[in-house]
Amino acid sequence: MISASKKEFIVEYRPASIRVARVSALTAPVTIEAIEEFSLSEGADAIANSIRKVSGAKSNGFMNGCCVIYPERRVVRQVSIDAPKGKETEFIFGVLHHEIENAPPELSAHCLSPETGQDVNPSDFTRKEVIICGVPNPDIEKIQKGMLEHAVYPKRIELGTVGLIGSLQNALAWKQSSLSALLIEIDESSTNAAIVGAKGVEMSRKVPTGKRDIAEALKDELNLKDDEAAERLLSSKDFDFSSISRKILRKLLRELQSSMGYYEVQTGQSVSWIHSSSKAISMDWLELSLGESLNLKPFELDFHAWLESLEIRFADEELAGKVDISWMAMISALCSFEHEKDSEEAA
Repeated sequence: MISASKKEFIVEYRPASIRVARVSALTAPVTIEAIEEFSLSEGADAIANSIRKVSGAKSNGFMNGCCVIYPERRVVRQVSIDAPKGKETEFIFGVLHHEIENAPPELSAHCLSPETGQDVNPSDFTRKEVIICGVPNPDIEKIQKGMLEHAVYPKRIELGTVGLIGSLQNALAWKQSSLSALLIEIDESSTNAAIVGAKGVEMSRKVPTGKRDIAEALKDELNLKDDEAAERLLSSKDFDFSSISRKILRKLLRELQSSMGYYEVQTGQSVSWIHSSSKAISMDWLELSLGESLNLKPFELDFHAWLESLEIRFADEELAGKVDISWMAMISALCSFEHEKDSEEAA
């Protein structure tokens, strides 16, 4: 049974926790009325009880919410369609099968315009550059099963990476910035990297280096006993990584430098900002360390003023104080970004 609550909910599935926001509506103007975060270590039954309490659902009921997810094997990549007329779809699925480790035959895929983020038909799209978004169907089914175990019945499901890219683009335009930003999402075994400007996505790719590789490098550098010790240290807020960060990030830095160099040669423009979002583990030191090594500044944004410009507000100041830029991808589910090129790019 679905909760009879007239309130709307946004649910973000992170690797270690679930974030829930109760909102007045799913489109602007929006008031964020309450937020909760539940650790996945609490177990499915305890989380389900908490979810029902938040949503007002009965003991066998479900919260009906818009869900934001980050499947490990998701692909968000910008490519040039290099295929004869009529073979575009075959080309796109070929890219996905190449990008996704042990890819099953069943994949869900969308093509988006790099400028507007709108869905496009690759056969009709007048520009060769598209952003391919893909997830293996079995991965989505597994996530949906977990949602039901947590008493969450999805109203819709969105890739958080796509929302985060759109939000960053809009924020750059709101800042009237002519500079591009490097967006980094570190997962267990890979990293999503995108160069985003105020006019759209300039580059997006998956880097085959993730948290596991960084932990392994840290273990070797400090002669730690096991992987768990390395992972605990990575998320420590007290350890000083300044002297070893370049060494343990060497593989990732090499890939990012290559991508940035290619972009700068092709466009004649440079990247100035960095914004990191680690989905695999909390690494507060990461953005600063990568920025220093790549000569990039952490992305600066008056987050709450930007939300105000989108007609997204908080019920009170105490609640607003609990929400920082790490909530950007989740809140993007409430946003509908307008672009001057929408009609031009629509298929």
